Amino acid sequence: MKNTYDIIPFDNCPALDGYHCQTNSLAKIFYYHKHPLSEDMLLGLGAGMGFIYWRMGGGRQIGPKSEFGDIVFIGGRGNNKNFFQDLGERTGVKIAVKSITSMNKARKLLLEKLSKKEPVMVYGDMGFLPWFDLPKDYHFGGHTFIICGFDEKSTILASDMYQKASGLKKGFYYQISLKQLRKARSSSYKPFPPRNTYLEFDFKSFHNPRTEDIYSAIKQTIESQLKPPIKNIGIKGIRHAAREIIKWPNMFKDKELRMNLFNLYIFIEIGGTGGGCFL
Repeated sequence: MKNTYDIIPFDNCPALDGYHCQTNSLAKIFYYHKHPLSEDMLLGLGAGMGFIYWRMGGGRQIGPKSEFGDIVFIGGRGNNKNFFQDLGERTGVKIAVKSITSMNKARKLLLEKLSKKEPVMVYGDMGFLPWFDLPKDYHFGGHTFIICGFDEKSTILASDMYQKASGLKKGFYYQISLKQLRKARSSSYKPFPPRNTYLEFDFKSFHNPRTEDIYSAIKQTIESQLKPPIKNIGIKGIRHAAREIIKWPNMFKDKELRMNLFNLYIFIEIGGTGGGCFL
C-alpha cells in the first residue's frame, strides 16, 4: 500500500499500532483526550470477549458476492450490543453511538467536528476504503477508523492499521477525498451497513479503571459465556462449532468448503482480532 499525505494530523492524534479496529480507534480517542488506555484494557472493560458461530445464507455474506453458497462466520467478539455503554460506565466516559440517514447531514456534522480539530471515530465499508486491497464486490461495513485531519476543502486524513497480518498491526495515515469517504460511510451492503454511524465522547467525568470496574467486567464476561441466550454463542457456541466443523466436508461443496476454511483463518487470525480470535 502506497500513500503520500500532506495533511497534518490534529495534535495528539498518532497513528497507533494495534490489533482490532474498534479498540484501536478507541485507543486513539482516549489518547487524544490525554487518558490513554491499552486496547487490552478497553476490550476487557467493555466485556468484549466472546464467541459466536454463525452460518449465513448466500444472501447475507461477509465478503464477496460469489458463486459460493453459505458462509460460516466464527468470531471472538462479545457484548456487541452494549460494549460502548459498558466501557463508558466503567471509565466515566459518556459514549454515544449515532447513525444518520441523510448523507448531507452526516457530512455537515463531520465537517463541524473537523473544523474544531477533533478526531472522529466513524464506521465505513471496507470495500470502499482505498487503503484495503480486497476482492471485487467484497463488503464489510462494521469497520471503524479515525478521521484526524482535514484540508478545509475536500480531502480528509484517516488513521487505520494494516490488516494483512495477525498480532500487532502497523498504524498508518491515509489521505482520501470526502467523496470516497461518503461512499464508504453510506454503503448499504449487508450484513453490516455502516449507516453513517459515528461516536461522540464526553470525557468530563473520566476516571482510571478501578478494581471494582475490572471485577465487574470479568464477571459480566464469564456469565455471558456460561449462560448464552442461544446455542451458537459462548461456551455452548464453542462446543456447537466443534460438532459442526467436522461435518463441513458433507455440508459444503468443494469450493464452498475452501472458501469457509479461508474465511475461518481470516476471521480468527487476520481480521482485526490480534490473532487467536482475541485470545
